[in-house]
Amino acid sequence: MKLGKVFSVVLSIGLLLPFSGQAQAMDEPMVRVELVTPFASGSEEALTNLSFTIESNYIIENHPNVMLLAGQKYFVQIENGTLSLYQYGSIGLPVPLLQGQSTIRAVPVIQEAKNSIIQVQGKSKSFKYRGAMEFQLGYKGTKPRIIPINELGMENYLKGVVPREMSASWEREALKAQAVAARTYAMRQMIAKHGAAINDTTQYQAYQGVSIEHPNSNAAVEETRGQVLSYNGELIEALYASSNGGHSEAPENVWKNSKGAPYLTAKPDPYDAKISPYKNWQETMTIAQLQEKLKNRTPAIGTIKKVEVKQTYPSGRIADLMIEGDKGTVHLTKDEARSVLGLKSSLYHVQVNYNAPVSPKELLSAYNGVTTERKDIGSLTITNGTTEKTVAGSGLVLQGADQKKTLDQGSSDPAVKPVSVTFIGSGWGHGVGMSQWGARQMAKEGMNYQDILQFYYAPAQISENYEAGN
Repeated sequence: MKLGKVFSVVLSIGLLLPFSGQAQAMDEPMVRVELVTPFASGSEEALTNLSFTIESNYIIENHPNVMLLAGQKYFVQIENGTLSLYQYGSIGLPVPLLQGQSTIRAVPVIQEAKNSIIQVQGKSKSFKYRGAMEFQLGYKGTKPRIIPINELGMENYLKGVVPREMSASWEREALKAQAVAARTYAMRQMIAKHGAAINDTTQYQAYQGVSIEHPNSNAAVEETRGQVLSYNGELIEALYASSNGGHSEAPENVWKNSKGAPYLTAKPDPYDAKISPYKNWQETMTIAQLQEKLKNRTPAIGTIKKVEVKQTYPSGRIADLMIEGDKGTVHLTKDEARSVLGLKSSLYHVQVNYNAPVSPKELLSAYNGVTTERKDIGSLTITNGTTEKTVAGSGLVLQGADQKKTLDQGSSDPAVKPVSVTFIGSGWGHGVGMSQWGARQMAKEGMNYQDILQFYYAPAQISENYEAGN
């Protein structure tokens, strides 16, 4: 899940009004999800034709005479700037059912039927979804396109989210913690900004419908039905990421203009550190590759001359990465140091690789690519492993097999240039909130989902019936 983004879901008007009198149990909210993943092609083409089949009878809202029959195949397409609905005919000729529409909404005749499923044909394979399916007329630039939106209850939605965000083969208690976090995340945004659809990508929460449901993750959703996390009478922002690299992060250290929260703190995470497969990752980019990633940044930097970490947070994550070129300098701050460069996390250090040895000043003033303080070489310390001797020095002698070269304090070979940069780090994602790998380790050690949520979101508490506790 890409977090820090707004997650908005439609909630019926009655659920948005404050309760009066005695508290009542909140009904299960409805979620609207734009389907992007099935049709993703990496191109700029607009979706203009969409085929689907149904497993139970559906009707078209506001058109009660149009019945969609189980087992039949249908398609929606754009004609003359509007939407048309057709049924594939028995002899191959399509039968028109509706034309000239801006919205076509198919709803199951029996709302709660287990086989109220629509199978949508995607770019390369089909996907199954529960509940209603709405086809809206939209635009991609100036091109008309079809926007498919799946509307269903919160719990069925989560059954298509939890196994996409966390492996369904993992321990049940970890999956239950994931279910509560995902439900809370959705509910908070439903209240904050209702009326718009989310989508099924990690821009919000990854969702794949019936196609990815699994008995283990389904049970985790059912066993936590209606449970959410709250603090001081409000639902929390239950952020999570794959791995925090052994140290969680505070949101204000990740996103610009983000406010801190007492339940989202930066602290060591021994559970993630034990299990994460991303505790030691490494990626090398050539200078050309790095420049390509920065080509749209302002100011233009030209040819890169220097890459240097200027500041880190106590967790070790990058606060300010400076990239200096012959035309300008760019500072990547906070999560930009991850997202702009396409790295797994911002918990890393930098190693600049040169086409020749660097000057002694650069060599002796840097450690792991993080410059702490530049000092003149006034002395050199020599050791044999047991004793040390400090002598005056103004340079460094490099002894080779056939010759030696003395580099004085100010020596700098103009031919020496950076050729690549190696990023050596830990973790995957922004590192705020629950670590999914850490949750798994806690479950493997016998802790329950309440323990997991308490570790990652304390002092937040679990509340029932989709409502924030006191």
